Amino acid sequence: MRVARPTSSAARFAATDFLLDAYGGVRVRPGKGPPHAQAVADILRETGADERTQVAALLHDVVEDTSRDVDDVRAVFGDELAAMVDALSEDPTIAHYAQRKRDLRRRIAAAPRPGVVDIALADKIATLRDAAASGTEISRRTLAHYRATLRLALRAQAAPALTAELARLLAARCAWL
Repeated sequence: MRVARPTSSAARFAATDFLLDAYGGVRVRPGKGPPHAQAVADILRETGADERTQVAALLHDVVEDTSRDVDDVRAVFGDELAAMVDALSEDPTIAHYAQRKRDLRRRIAAAPRPGVVDIALADKIATLRDAAASGTEISRRTLAHYRATLRLALRAQAAPALTAELARLLAARCAWL
């Protein structure tokens, strides 16, 4: 069944409904799932991101974590938003962590919509904030991926507030940065 695409005023509510439905019954790690998606969207809202970017932020992990796929996102939210979510979704066929993350960063950098890089930054910011609040450790390889994402964002001249916040959180997290 094809659902009518929501208008901008309804898009965030539709994304929240889609997100909650997709995660229904799905077990996620602490700090992930709908609360994480909401935190990412809120970070972007606070830094002035447009609503399309906020909606994509709400959905950025839904393809990786649930049975929903990019076509499901496209059916409800259209091609542009589906392309953003696709660019933010890891390729599950790449088994090696470093290669999978390198491919993800390449796809983020190649995305035609600049908000994709901002979502990637807000994603890392939300995760680092949650880890600091909960006392959760983050692996060195994950932090290395976050540093590489920050370098990508700096090259892309992404939102200065987001790059500065990620740099601050990484510096606080690891003296070896």
